Amino acid sequence: MKIGVQLYNFREAMKTDFKGTLKEVSKMGFDGVEFAVNYGGIAPDELAAYLKELKLECAGTMFGEPDLLSGANQVYDYAHALKSPAVTISMMLDFVKEYANVLARLKALGEAAKKNGCIFSYHNHWAEWALMDGKPVMEHLLDETDPKTVFFEPDICWINRGGSNAPAIIRKYAARIRQIHFKDIRVADDNKTTLPLGTGIIKVADSMAAAKEINVQWAICEQDNSADPFKDAATSLKMIRSL
Repeated sequence: MKIGVQLYNFREAMKTDFKGTLKEVSKMGFDGVEFAVNYGGIAPDELAAYLKELKLECAGTMFGEPDLLSGANQVYDYAHALKSPAVTISMMLDFVKEYANVLARLKALGEAAKKNGCIFSYHNHWAEWALMDGKPVMEHLLDETDPKTVFFEPDICWINRGGSNAPAIIRKYAARIRQIHFKDIRVADDNKTTLPLGTGIIKVADSMAAAKEINVQWAICEQDNSADPFKDAATSLKMIRSL
């Protein structure tokens, strides 16, 4: 298992100094970084070379849904150049009401990624865990899509907020998981209270045990909001390596 960090943590710093932020992250000791839509306006091959120079690997690539469907904005060029384990999106909507629409979209995204030689992965928030016919919508979506084309990037914090059990979900869908987001929080339904790993209410060790059991490729630290993202990321890295 490799330890990565979600670059959304450093989104403000990356707006003003993209390469400099990556360089600072590389000094912290992470094995890799997961990109979140922002690629710095740098050509795919150049960005791949810069990561290699920094001794960082690509832990994942997130893009806009329309770009993945159309292949616009070099999304698949980035995925291949960076050797991304998956191309990923997330959604925020009423998943029960929009279930049929979401299911069709995930199937289409899976096929588009396959056509372009990539693995498509869906990243959850909390609304996906609303119950439909007694089962979380996210599980319906996974059970009704092709496991060869639709993978899953679980976020342990948001699974907890949604009312499901993250370690159990990780074990159940092991074959479709390459990356897991590790996140902690003080108040489950307040996004602004995200914290360094091990300092909030999430049982990080339990999900790490499950991640180790399934031999996941990447454990990715993410903290949506932080007054000092570099300091907090260092704290999270130390904690997750201790596990």
